[in-house]
Amino acid sequence: MSTTKFISISSQKGGVGKTTVNILAASLFHFLGKEKVAVIDCDYPQHSLEGLREKELAQLQANPTKATDFQALGIQAYPIVGCQVLEALDVAKEMEGQFDLVFIDTPGTINVPGLVELWQQLDYVFMPLEADVLSVEATLPFAAALEAFAKGQPGSRLKQYYAFWNKHVKSEKQEFYRRTEELFAQQNIPFLTTRLEQSVNYKKEGMRSTMFPLSKEFMHLGISGLIQEMAQIIFAAEAPAKATLAPRQARPVNF
Repeated sequence: MSTTKFISISSQKGGVGKTTVNILAASLFHFLGKEKVAVIDCDYPQHSLEGLREKELAQLQANPTKATDFQALGIQAYPIVGCQVLEALDVAKEMEGQFDLVFIDTPGTINVPGLVELWQQLDYVFMPLEADVLSVEATLPFAAALEAFAKGQPGSRLKQYYAFWNKHVKSEKQEFYRRTEELFAQQNIPFLTTRLEQSVNYKKEGMRSTMFPLSKEFMHLGISGLIQEMAQIIFAAEAPAKATLAPRQARPVNF
């Protein structure tokens, strides 16, 4: 039986950071967690992840020092396959058994042919949202669609979907966050406890690299906690004997 887990960090609300979090998660699990990772970029037509990888490869070719730094890592970059949604399911099936984790970056709209079938291939979906009414209003029907068309459907492997806060501002009044989490609980939509903080650091090149591990100086933004919490969920069914971090962690992921 394959142990490959298919994950998507998805939203139908633009600008909530799903592509950035996909990059952070894939890179942290691959470079620091030592998981065998692959990425499918079917967020057509922009293909942001595939475009970033091509840009980084061009930089390595133009900058010998950077190329040397990459070689010194001693680990290859994870593959990124760009395709359309209708092709993504076949690509995912080809990756079955070859990787530990496959991250799938999907379009920001529900009405895409083949998307429901792709949802049913996923094990978990993580939905970023920010403290904004439009973000909440976009996430609720997205979760409802996952519930109606994927989770629990015949042949579907989708186990659960989770919401989490991105671009969290600690200095803001927290009432909106509290009320939103209560609303989601009423709809049986679980929330992760980790919140990714708002920061100008996300605009820095080192924060969104598909070729290099994330620098430890950025871990304080909640990223490490988010990945640990995701790992707890993704690998929950694995042997408890593998636990080497906090008690909640069911698989060693060292950051």
